[in-house]
Amino acid sequence: MANPNAKGINYPNVAGMIYVVMEIIDPIFGTNLSGYVPVKLGIAYGDKRAMKIRLQKQKTGSSSKKSIIASFVVDQDTDIPTPEGTLGGVFEMEQYLHSVFLAYGWKQVGEGTEWFAVPVAVAQMLNDIRANKNGANNKVNWAVCPELARAFAYAPEHDEVPSFAEERAVQLQASRKIKINTSKRSKMEERMDAIAPRSYARDYMLRRGAVEC
Repeated sequence: MANPNAKGINYPNVAGMIYVVMEIIDPIFGTNLSGYVPVKLGIAYGDKRAMKIRLQKQKTGSSSKKSIIASFVVDQDTDIPTPEGTLGGVFEMEQYLHSVFLAYGWKQVGEGTEWFAVPVAVAQMLNDIRANKNGANNKVNWAVCPELARAFAYAPEHDEVPSFAEERAVQLQASRKIKINTSKRSKMEERMDAIAPRSYARDYMLRRGAVEC
């Protein structure tokens, strides 16, 4: 059920993808000496193909160069370390990470409330985690934002998430593109996903200590 009080239409406790977009300052406009870079958290209520389609739709508008520096899955019923203790999905994780950014004092920049000026070290942290996921052995400075580091490094593998079962993929109208939309599951699919066995634990956001990946 969507939350009518939130911006847009949001679906609580639904699996999906979070992606981190960084705006790149063209050298022609000078060097970034502030120590901060603009980043945005985006979400897709669907699989990685749904995320890519959403990203393609968002490429219009700003002429600034942008780079996707991280993307990760959030399953439903993931432990979100809010004071009240939350079991949630992609929407709840995005809201939690936004609150973390604000708690660190990172300013919201640009139009709307989606872009934050974060330390360059945060972008480097994400780059190192991504490299390690691809087989590198970089040292991760997880302490600059351990919450985001955990969300990225310890996320489940895409193809393990029950809501991303390939038989649920549909072809878009008047298009050859295929995606899975997790916000339009049937009641039966919702029940199947709730009780499906998983090879991973969903309490990884509660871990303490350095991020290892």
